[in-house]
Amino acid sequence: MVVRFDQHKNFITLQECAELNAWVEDGVARKWLDSGIGKEGFLYNKRLTSRIYADRYIYPDIVHKLALKIREFCGLSSYKIIEKHGRDGVVVSCILPGGNLYAHCDPKNVAGLSALRCNILTRAADSGGVLHLEGEPKPLEVGELHCYLASKHEHYVSEVEGNTSRVLWMFGAYVPEEDWDSGLIKVGR
Repeated sequence: MVVRFDQHKNFITLQECAELNAWVEDGVARKWLDSGIGKEGFLYNKRLTSRIYADRYIYPDIVHKLALKIREFCGLSSYKIIEKHGRDGVVVSCILPGGNLYAHCDPKNVAGLSALRCNILTRAADSGGVLHLEGEPKPLEVGELHCYLASKHEHYVSEVEGNTSRVLWMFGAYVPEEDWDSGLIKVGR
């Protein structure tokens, strides 16, 4: 199976990553990010997320500016953001040492549109924490934007090893699968 996976290095600066990571640290302490879902079910406490806790926080301006930058860069301005996806179509995930993300595909929306994820890794684990897409490892760099159809392709993250958590910010839109696969959606035009 051919998987379109776009990567764009240095999409945001290390300073911007540090600012986003500081919000995550504060969010973990204040329970803006909380237990996610794992293979074992709800309340998996090795991966904290903002996905289902949108009533607990408000994102800082940097997140809203970054969301607009990504929508413009990825040619997604005319596509609908992923609803019920954190707050304002943005989710952040913090995988703690010993944690992972189980293999899954994201759901399509009620109209059958696919979830296009446009993500930025803002903190890498000491080791591990590697994204796998259709079983293939996809090494990522801090500050890099990467995009793929999360509702079409099975993905998971290997166990985070060492003492450093892995932080990923998720943006995106609902798109027709064929618009992505055919190249109609041109990232970084």
